[in-house]
Amino acid sequence: MGRTTSVARARPGKSPRQAAGPRSPRSLWGSATALVTTFALGFAVAFVSGSWTTGPDATERRIAELEQAEAQRDVEQVGTLIELAKGGRERLTPVLQAMATASPPPGTGSPAAPAVDVVRGWRDVVSAEVQRYAETPSAGNGVNVARTGMRTAVEQLAAAIDGFAAAATAPAPLAGDLLTLAGAQRTLALRTWSVAALQLDVISIDAGKGHVHVYLPSGPDSGTIPADTAPEGSG
Repeated sequence: MGRTTSVARARPGKSPRQAAGPRSPRSLWGSATALVTTFALGFAVAFVSGSWTTGPDATERRIAELEQAEAQRDVEQVGTLIELAKGGRERLTPVLQAMATASPPPGTGSPAAPAVDVVRGWRDVVSAEVQRYAETPSAGNGVNVARTGMRTAVEQLAAAIDGFAAAATAPAPLAGDLLTLAGAQRTLALRTWSVAALQLDVISIDAGKGHVHVYLPSGPDSGTIPADTAPEGSG
């Protein structure tokens, strides 16, 4: 009897993926990392490109718009302050002249206490002027300095009137001392106003409105800053 030879059954063929064997975890991690890196780089490039084309330009335009709005606001505030100061000069001049008569500078006359009713009239005028400066609209430093100076000046005038009121009912020689103190307070108010008037002149020129002279009458040797000789509105 012949020897029986067994024929082996042919194994089914393997797919290329099976033939290659299962991918290792390290290979999978590397692929994922590459994908994330590619995405991140693409996002960064898009962000930088977008910022380059819109970010800085948009920011600069916004800054320029804000600066222009502030400049326009200051021009308007300068105009408002000029009108306020001019009106104040007209309203305060008669009071200041009467104060100078009641308490003249040293060596120019004898003090004379004013009547109570007269002082009451001064107080009405100056109190109304103080009220006009009660509000401080938002503005630049130049406008704020001028406005604050004028407000301080009228407040000092109000303090001077308190001295005149005390002198009106005080006996001598106290009345004379009070008149001297009230006159000195008036002079300080005039000096403060002159500084503010100079500042207003400067910012008026910067705002394109030219020179503006709103100085109060102060007399010689008062220590105030005099107005310049430039024509009103020039510059």
